Amino acid sequence: MKKDLVFSYIFRFLSYLVFFTIVFIFLFIIFDGIKYFSVSFFLESPKNMMTDGGIFPAILGTFLLLFLTLLISVPIGVLTGIFLSEYGNNKFGRLLDIAITSLSGVPSIVFGLFGLALFSITLGFKTSLLSGALTLSVMALPIISSATREALNGVSNALRESAYALGAKKTEVIYKVVVPAAKSRIITAVLIGAGRVMGETAPVLLTAAVFYSTHLPKSLKDPVMTLPTHIYNIAMVYGESAQWMAKGTASLLMIIILIIYSIAFRIRRKMDE
Repeated sequence: MKKDLVFSYIFRFLSYLVFFTIVFIFLFIIFDGIKYFSVSFFLESPKNMMTDGGIFPAILGTFLLLFLTLLISVPIGVLTGIFLSEYGNNKFGRLLDIAITSLSGVPSIVFGLFGLALFSITLGFKTSLLSGALTLSVMALPIISSATREALNGVSNALRESAYALGAKKTEVIYKVVVPAAKSRIITAVLIGAGRVMGETAPVLLTAAVFYSTHLPKSLKDPVMTLPTHIYNIAMVYGESAQWMAKGTASLLMIIILIIYSIAFRIRRKMDE
């Protein structure tokens, strides 16, 4: 009994330690950069070689890239998850499951090299918004498809059997009963995937991002600035004169990701109630 109590206190201490460490990191980054927030910081382009001005092109590029990524990856990921859950009990389904699981463990730099070789060079998209969105879509696909499959597997079989008993076909059961029942979990998975790809640097750096731009993208073939690559470029190239911009950009990126994850967890909490 005493041994169980000791282990209970140890695990509780470790849980609190991890929690407060994460909170400290988030708060430190946010408050270290939030003091640089201003209207001009959000609405102006960089000036004087990144030492002045704002980060509007990076903000716009990040959201354009995220929008295109979700536009591509969400339909494919959800349909793949539906196939694995409802039709994947065969050899092809098992091979597809292994492939998606393997993709989940691939480092982001490998996705970046893949996107550079296929989309930027072979298909001729070069460094562009389209190349970056396609590369990030490949990254987001395992997250969305796996979470969709788990969400559908979590739906009670009694619900399926009730629909079949009323004469519904399999496609009707899936798209009118099972998918709506798992809708909240699927939305949560999409939001988590969005938070993941928004913070990626290596794939975007190799396929979509430019170092410095005062022009906004006019087509899918144009390169963009993004928040993560903007932070990386300033930290690697510039000295103390531009570090304030990197801190402010990092603070904004953390706030956006926190908002996305907060919405995802709120949806999950409502689902569990």
